[in-house]
Amino acid sequence: MTSARRLSVIVVSIAALIVLAYVFGQRDEPDETEVAAPTPISAGVPLAAATASTPTEFPAAELRSALTDVCSNAATDSADREWTQEEIQTQIDAFNEQKQTLSESLSASSSAEHLHVAALLEDDPASRFELLNAAILRNTSDPFLVWGAVQICSEAIEAMPCPLRDWERLLIAVDGQNSESWIRVAANRYAASDYDEALEAMRHASTAAESRAYWTEMIEMIERGFAAGSDFGFPERAGMAFGFAASELPRYGDYVKMCEERSSQSVDWGYACLAYGELVESQGKTEMGVAIARSIQRLALEGLGEAEKAAEVQRRIEARRQERLDSIKDRNPAIERLIFSNPTLFSAYLAAIRSEGEENARHRIGIEIERLLKQQPELACTAEIM
Repeated sequence: MTSARRLSVIVVSIAALIVLAYVFGQRDEPDETEVAAPTPISAGVPLAAATASTPTEFPAAELRSALTDVCSNAATDSADREWTQEEIQTQIDAFNEQKQTLSESLSASSSAEHLHVAALLEDDPASRFELLNAAILRNTSDPFLVWGAVQICSEAIEAMPCPLRDWERLLIAVDGQNSESWIRVAANRYAASDYDEALEAMRHASTAAESRAYWTEMIEMIERGFAAGSDFGFPERAGMAFGFAASELPRYGDYVKMCEERSSQSVDWGYACLAYGELVESQGKTEMGVAIARSIQRLALEGLGEAEKAAEVQRRIEARRQERLDSIKDRNPAIERLIFSNPTLFSAYLAAIRSEGEENARHRIGIEIERLLKQQPELACTAEIM
């Protein structure tokens, strides 16, 4: 395994830990809330209810090539899986250095996207906001860009002033049909003790036309940023983009805390949080977002005194948790490299998440792999990764 590939695997693993700690940071009893960090691929996950979207195609030729590469690299990879703490720290230090170098390189670009990536990679808060402001001035109509700026500003506003209200107004203007934009505004208002405005924003979040957290867009943008400013190969760029995006998820803990506290005090809050949770469970595309939505529903129902309905939601939470635990038992890290192996499969997988959801996307590529193995049983080593 190359040092770059080792680095990408380390970044993905660390990002998963960051996600869990980040979401549970504001919870006293984290075991009550189901949270599933985004995972690239797992072949044994049951297919959820079919969506109206046209299923994404995973090209057989690309899958065949990727499976062949996995087989040829299996021996080397398995012999090089164990790393010392010193080696891991060395790789992390190298990544941080590479990240800062890349940020400095992209910050000189005239591209709004490059400035957005530079801001995400930048550690200094003041420089981050300067880069975000420059990016927004270049493209005020990009909802993902403005959404990202509001996320960053919401987290850091106490330490470093930023134009949060201005960016929020712009976000609602360009992304007002997105539940995730409205709930971020609601959480910001709630943190500022503007409870009436927070409830109004929460009502918008509960009746929005769509629910989009821009996770796949973040992955794709980071990969393109690494392509523009580094010499990493595609598999390394894809792995690091996935890991970095996992560490830049929305502050879901704010949403859980807000709905838990207010649902027990106000029927209006309870029903708004419940409706939001139902909307995201129905329309959300990521495991993390759907998990949080279910937990918010349970908390809202408990606050409303609906014990039986809350228990039913808890049963769904526990059932999904068990499904994920069962799928993890059968997962081999090698299958993730099928997705990271080339741009075609990577793009197809992310497109499948956007159209069908993360769970269905994992299941669909698993079906395609099984079909290919039946046609070409000589790809015997891949049986170990199923």
